[in-house]
Amino acid sequence: MKRPNIHFWFLWLTLLRLFARADHGVITDVSDETFEFLISGGHTHNIFRWSRHVVSIRTVSYLKNPGDNHFCAGILISSRAVLTAAHCLTDRYKATLKPRGIQVVFGHFKRLDSYNVHDDSRIADRLMVHPDYERYKKNDLAIIRLNKRIPSYNPEVQPIALRKKANVTVNNTCLTMGWGQLYQHGPYSDEILYLNVILSSPSDCKREIDSFYEDDICVHPKTKGQMCAGDMGGPLICQGALAGIIAGTMGCSEGRSMKFVSFPHYRDWIQKTVNDFKNGGVTLTMDMLMLCGGWLVSQLYQLLLY
Repeated sequence: MKRPNIHFWFLWLTLLRLFARADHGVITDVSDETFEFLISGGHTHNIFRWSRHVVSIRTVSYLKNPGDNHFCAGILISSRAVLTAAHCLTDRYKATLKPRGIQVVFGHFKRLDSYNVHDDSRIADRLMVHPDYERYKKNDLAIIRLNKRIPSYNPEVQPIALRKKANVTVNNTCLTMGWGQLYQHGPYSDEILYLNVILSSPSDCKREIDSFYEDDICVHPKTKGQMCAGDMGGPLICQGALAGIIAGTMGCSEGRSMKFVSFPHYRDWIQKTVNDFKNGGVTLTMDMLMLCGGWLVSQLYQLLLY
C-alpha cells in the first residue's frame, strides 16, 4: 500500500484553515447575526451589534481635542476596507484627497473619547472613488483601504457581514447611525446616534430630491430626527444586512425624505475593488479551492510567508 504524502495533506489542511479565517480583501457573506425589530420610537435591544461596524472618518490632525476632526462616517466591509460616500473623500473639483491625511477611528461610540492610536485607529493608504461619481448626484461611493488590518481581538470592532441581497421592500423598518450635527449648523454629536427609518417609494424622494435616481434608496424618518453633516457615509441597515450608504447633501430639516446609495446595486464594483487592492500578498478567492497539485503546494508557501 502506497504511503500517503503527509507533508502534502498537512499543507492542504493549513490552506483550508487560512481560507476559513482570512478576510483580507474579501467581503464577508456569512452572518450569524439575527435582526431584532426596533422598539417604537427607540433603538434595538442590543444596538452594539450594529455600531461595532461603524467608523469615524477624520483628518489625521485635530484642532484642540481628539474627535473634533471627524467629518464623515463609514462602515467596515472587511478587516482592511471601509465603505463610505465619495463626496467625503473628494474636493469640489472631484479630486481625491491624499490618503495619508485620512484617519479611521473604530471601537469608540463617543467621538471625543481618547483612544489608542495603534489599537483603535488606522491611516488610509489608498482611496478608491467610484469611476462614474458625479458630485452629490450619482455613484456617491468610495472605499478606503487601511494601512493595516483592524485588530481581530476587539469584539467592539467587526466588519459587517454582507449578504448578496438586502431586503429593501417599501415600508420595511431600517436603521441608520452617525455622529452628525445635532441641528443645522450645530455641533456634532459626541455619542453615536441612531435613527429609525422607513423605506419609502422612489416617487416620494423624487418630489423632494432633485438628484434621486432609480438605483438609490428612499427612506423617511420613522421618528423625530434627520441625518445631518457628519453622518454622511454612514450605513443603512435593514434586517441585519447592509442596504445602503448615506449620500449626497441633505439639510437637517426634520421629516424630509433621505437618499441612500444602494449597496446591492454596487455590490459587484465593491467586491472587485476590494479584491483589486494590491498589497503585496496573495488575494484569497474561492477559485483557489478548485486548484490542486504542484501549483497549490508552491502557492501555499507564499501564503504561509505572507
